[in-house]
Amino acid sequence: MRCAKHERYIVKIILEEGEKTATDFSHISNANQYFCNLEKEGILKSRWGVKGIARVKYRRIANIEKAMKFLGRSYTPLKKVLKFSEQAKKRS
Repeated sequence: MRCAKHERYIVKIILEEGEKTATDFSHISNANQYFCNLEKEGILKSRWGVKGIARVKYRRIANIEKAMKFLGRSYTPLKKVLKFSEQAKKRS
């Protein structure tokens, strides 16, 4: 149960705020395990970058439709998420 709750929270925050790293979720113990599961499901993508002087892995949403489906009916997206989703549909 806790695993699914943390994964939903991570997806929701990344969907609303953009790229995040595991250090941005310091209140979630070992957030990298949840990131790995979400990457295997095809919801998140990652890229290497630098934050301060540290080399970190940034995660972002890979597939908005999968992310919205993963969050379920209880999630009400922000206007900017809907706008981004519409732009993605036009590109494909």
